[in-house]
Amino acid sequence: MNMFVARVVRARPSTPVGIGLVVLSTAACSLAPSPAEIPAVDRMPDSYATDAETPSHDSADVVSWWRTFEDRTLDALVGAALDSNLDIQEAVARVEEVRAQYRIARSSLFPTVTAGTDASRFSQPANAGQFGAIFGGDDADADPNLPDRPSRFTFSTFGASLGAAYELDFWGRLNSSRRAAYADYLATGADARTVEISVAAETIAGYFELRELVAREAILTEVVDILTERLELTEDRYQRGVVSSIELYQIQQDLNATRAGLPLLGSQITASRGRLAVLLGRYPREVEPLIAGEELPTVNLDPIPAGLPADMLAARPDLVAAAFRLEGSRQRVGERRAARLPSINLTGSTGTQSADLSDIVRADQWFTNFVASLTAPIFSGGRLKADQEAAEARYEQEAARYARSVLTAFQEVDAAIAGFNAQRERKLVVDEQLAVAEASADAALLRVEQGVGDYVGYLDALRTVLNVQDTQASAERELATARLNVHRALGGSWISEPADEQDSEGDLR
Repeated sequence: MNMFVARVVRARPSTPVGIGLVVLSTAACSLAPSPAEIPAVDRMPDSYATDAETPSHDSADVVSWWRTFEDRTLDALVGAALDSNLDIQEAVARVEEVRAQYRIARSSLFPTVTAGTDASRFSQPANAGQFGAIFGGDDADADPNLPDRPSRFTFSTFGASLGAAYELDFWGRLNSSRRAAYADYLATGADARTVEISVAAETIAGYFELRELVAREAILTEVVDILTERLELTEDRYQRGVVSSIELYQIQQDLNATRAGLPLLGSQITASRGRLAVLLGRYPREVEPLIAGEELPTVNLDPIPAGLPADMLAARPDLVAAAFRLEGSRQRVGERRAARLPSINLTGSTGTQSADLSDIVRADQWFTNFVASLTAPIFSGGRLKADQEAAEARYEQEAARYARSVLTAFQEVDAAIAGFNAQRERKLVVDEQLAVAEASADAALLRVEQGVGDYVGYLDALRTVLNVQDTQASAERELATARLNVHRALGGSWISEPADEQDSEGDLR
């Protein structure tokens, strides 16, 4: 089909997707056009960076990639989502529908065989219809040379037959239709895999969002407690004339502003928990036991290796789906071309027929019927030609869409890696900032304990620590989201996992 897809097949020949690509690319083309050359795909770089050694990736597990976050709660949530998410169930049902449509298209390649039985009884007055014309309308007019005419004519016929019909696929029209339907089936399967990755990614994003909000709520509650104590000390100092009313009002404003944020965080937590519950196909109260009592997990800060091979995009099911749809469009061009040529149909039937039901099994009562027909379209007002041109135009559209998908996917991986590196650097800076704030708070506490420091100054230092922790919680979530974006852009993981973890993931799913 193209060099990129060829690399996919060579890299993963044992997967259902790889097998499907091999089948489609090696089958006879009939009247379908040659596979389109797509320059944007053929000139795709070999890696996302050229200044580093390319790591090995052949054994990377693209199924349980979320395990790289190393969080058991997250693993359980993703497993529950993959088991009960309604979008996945809808996608699976859609795959079954398209699979049935493929079987319908494939059935045209085989003869149609039917079996039937029939029984008929005919009874008519002798002086009516064709018998009346032969024997005369009444007895007075009857021909004396003919035998006596009965008053009625009655006939009974019993039969059993076996019929068959078959169209010779001389031009490959039916086979092209079958291949196109098979490509649609594989593309729909890849779409279902895309839905699965999206659900896993949204579950992970929702989990980190909820964890961040819960952590920030706890931090904000501590800040309110500190500001409350700070306000009480400031009021006492104001009564003693040590501080001005301006400082007192400033502390009151800070306290009120901080307290005002708590209800908003509470509503955000409720909404986040609800979104996570929908992903899991459950109600919010049913999700709470899965996430209660857990702290925000620490995201792996290991940098993403430079020089990742570009053919790792083969793990992206949306590109696989686009490639199959491109192949399906190509086969439909061949189908439309063959529709403009003559078709050969064969029909035949055999069976037995008798006027007596007991004689229907006699061998000498058999009959046969065979018809061969050649039908060629002569004039259809340009409909068949227009159908072919429309199919060719759709094929060109799919080629452009596929090229755009590859370019977009490559750009998404580049952007995701750059975003992760930026968030990683930011997280390191915030961690350093927190270490400095904690050291300052420890120094202030030591001065208070030694009797040379101001307790108010210690509270201010402790408040600074909490504010930096709030920033750190947001940085942790953004780092997790950035790492998730890399996984999502690659369609899996760039990290190889031990075989036992892969086996356990198979059990989980």
